[in-house]
Amino acid sequence: MQFESLPSDRGQTSSPLPGALTIAPSNMAPEVRPARVLMIAATTDTSRITEQAAQIGVEIRVTSSTLFALGLIVDYDPEILWIDSTDDELSLEEICDAIRTPRQIHPVAVVVSQSALPASFDCASYRVDEVLQGEVCDEMTGAKLMQLVKVTRLERQVIRREHEILDSLPHALLVVDRQLTLWKVNRQLTKLLEITDSDYRRKALGRHFGSGLAAAGLKVEGDCPLPRLVHEMGQAIRAGKRGFRVKEAIGGSERLFSAEITELVHSPENFLIDLRDITADEQAVLVEARRERLATIGNLSVGVAHEIQNPNTFSRVNAANLKMMFDAVRPLVQQAAMATGGKLGALPAETFLKKMSEAISAVDMASRRIETVLTTLKSFGRQDDGALESFDLRAVVDEAVMLVRHEARGKAEIKLDLPDTLPEAYGAKIGLSQVLVNLLQNSLHAFDENKPQARKDGPAEILIRCEACNEEEVILSVSDNGPGVDENLQEKIFRPYFTTKPQGLGTGLGLSISTDMMHRFGGDLTLKSRAGEGATFYIKLRRHDAVAPDK
Repeated sequence: MQFESLPSDRGQTSSPLPGALTIAPSNMAPEVRPARVLMIAATTDTSRITEQAAQIGVEIRVTSSTLFALGLIVDYDPEILWIDSTDDELSLEEICDAIRTPRQIHPVAVVVSQSALPASFDCASYRVDEVLQGEVCDEMTGAKLMQLVKVTRLERQVIRREHEILDSLPHALLVVDRQLTLWKVNRQLTKLLEITDSDYRRKALGRHFGSGLAAAGLKVEGDCPLPRLVHEMGQAIRAGKRGFRVKEAIGGSERLFSAEITELVHSPENFLIDLRDITADEQAVLVEARRERLATIGNLSVGVAHEIQNPNTFSRVNAANLKMMFDAVRPLVQQAAMATGGKLGALPAETFLKKMSEAISAVDMASRRIETVLTTLKSFGRQDDGALESFDLRAVVDEAVMLVRHEARGKAEIKLDLPDTLPEAYGAKIGLSQVLVNLLQNSLHAFDENKPQARKDGPAEILIRCEACNEEEVILSVSDNGPGVDENLQEKIFRPYFTTKPQGLGTGLGLSISTDMMHRFGGDLTLKSRAGEGATFYIKLRRHDAVAPDK
């Protein structure tokens, strides 16, 4: 291998060589750099070639090794690759194939000496820009070389400007072909996909999109990183779709992405993909839909409650009347029973009268319980208008327990460890009720999991207690003796769309919405748990008397 060292003054801007071109980025002063040519030639007289190149303002490197030349292209960054001869390492066809993709990313002109050109070689297919017959110092050859340098630098400038434009846009953008080879990408994509490798663009361009992600250090899952995103992108392009949606895990969080696909007019085999994270938008839509569903359920429950209220009131009034009439006739019945041996039918008179009194009291008690449930339903059915106010904390806890008691029956016992009186809290009564109902239902669902549980063979229990109460805040806890939560999942369960429940049972939004709601109150929702040792959620609320009037 023959190698000629470069002149020591290359790259200096004070005295550019004759014919040297200038590259001027839009925000910088012009940079003067001699044109560079990398030459593959089986010659030992490299000094003569170097001198000839200097006469036309060209810097040249000469090597006889085709493999070494391919490796040198990146470091030397020539505008022209001149193939004057080949060796046993690579043929002319193999050299042109090897640089086909890199040339599309970072243009390099390819010229071939007539003497190195095989008879059947198709220059157009292998994108050979020029076939030369003369030497470097030849006037015609020099003119052709300088023209190719100008074209190459203009092509590079266009590509740089395209990247600048892409980087200035607010959305994550990439250009791929039908095989998902990545040709262009902007900085927003690296932010969106949390790619920390600052050299991602250089490593990824010209590769399959998935391979480029792996080269940037993203964790490989299956065949490549972000397999669902890569798969859906390929499917959509092959099917001719204009867009797609996909859920993908980024940084341990499940996110929802939406992509718009545009076929490039002047390059129909390439596609511009506008990729956006719509997790927050979709969550807002789902929250609104859930609010509307709750409002609908609330309206229905209020309507049903009103329908039941009338006959229940009738039952209560009649039970009271029946009790009053029974008390009035009781002495007469006792006297009549004395005449028949102290019996009424087959029962002793006192037993009969006692059972009758108990039956009337039971009707009255059942009617009162129905009224309590109806009152809770009507309260839960009222829409949350978002206003924050003071409310009776104990009443909200009782209401939430009432709403899930039927679901808990036969599955778990809900216990309360609360003082008789709790200070008024500040927030939204209906919102806190929804948070408590969600936590209670999560605990009930957890008891069904086939995992080691803190209760072992004992009964399932949920305990609501007051952990702390000071001048500033009140802290409630909702704890269970179920399976608990793995430590590596405790941060994730508060993220949107993350759920450990079977498909169809959970949306992954309950805890996320509950956390957002608690933050809106100026409070917090936290978890303390270990796998197999149950879970405890802490609800921190501000006291009403600790909130400034203007807050």
